[in-house]
Amino acid sequence: MTGMFSMSNRNSLGQNSLGAQFALRSRGRTLAVVALCSLMSFAPGARAQSIVATINGDPVTNTDVAERAKLLSALGQGSSSALDSLIQSRLEAGEINKYNIKISGSELGPTLTYYAEKAHVTTEVLTARLQKSGVDKKHLENFLSIHQGFNMYARARNRAVDVSEADVKAEIARDPKLKSQQSFTLRQVLITVPASSGVAGLQAAAKEMQGLSARFTDCVNGPKLTSEFQNLVVREPVTRSSSQLGEQFVALLNKTPIGHLTPPSRDSNGIVSLAVCERAAAKDDAVKDSARERILARMIERDAEKLYQELRASAVIVKNKS
Repeated sequence: MTGMFSMSNRNSLGQNSLGAQFALRSRGRTLAVVALCSLMSFAPGARAQSIVATINGDPVTNTDVAERAKLLSALGQGSSSALDSLIQSRLEAGEINKYNIKISGSELGPTLTYYAEKAHVTTEVLTARLQKSGVDKKHLENFLSIHQGFNMYARARNRAVDVSEADVKAEIARDPKLKSQQSFTLRQVLITVPASSGVAGLQAAAKEMQGLSARFTDCVNGPKLTSEFQNLVVREPVTRSSSQLGEQFVALLNKTPIGHLTPPSRDSNGIVSLAVCERAAAKDDAVKDSARERILARMIERDAEKLYQELRASAVIVKNKS
């Protein structure tokens, strides 16, 4: 979804990697992107609709509720709150539309990962659940986009908030795991595939990456292989802490030998892997940053909930009697 979130279309909310997103935080920018691609490949048939509620004059149909119930069930949240979930999505969409906040489909990996971790499953397992549920692809994309956009908005509202050193120390004391964090130095390795190449181009690039993986055994000589592969790009190294990457991704990185490549995945630019150049215990500053980020995340979550409650209190919601 590249435009603003749809509010009035009957099925919009109802409706609607290891790739370029890696510069931002988190594991969700990897296999979750691939998972999303597969999730967006199915669509339900037409069905009779009736209006079950209106939200500030915007109708909610029985089809909307049925789609949201399937989605919530797949997410492990229970389907009984489908209408309330739709109300929340519609109100949040209306708010972020005011500020022209736009989330494209390729940016939704972190949110898919968030819901997978919330359900205590991998993104692959959650993807399979969503596919099996048959939920409408545009409904799913809109749900993820609104969640991510509203949290971005809440984060922007709190950008000037500071966390005291005392709070950081208290957070570290509460969770000893923070002290055992790891630090990873990584390089993105990409075989670009022109959009015009289609499936055949992706298959050829995947085969190339397979051959490259056998030869890329260290981060000093590996990047020199760009002279032998026409479409190979090896980006500059970046360092990330385990808290920035997420448990699933950290597990993948820990299984990958130093100097070697992670299993490849597809992103919007082609076939991509990560070279694990260094793995070490996180430094004190990184531990403090992780504690600070965790505190801020809780503050942002509370602010997002407060804002939603304010939106709901001022909304005109009419539920039709069944």
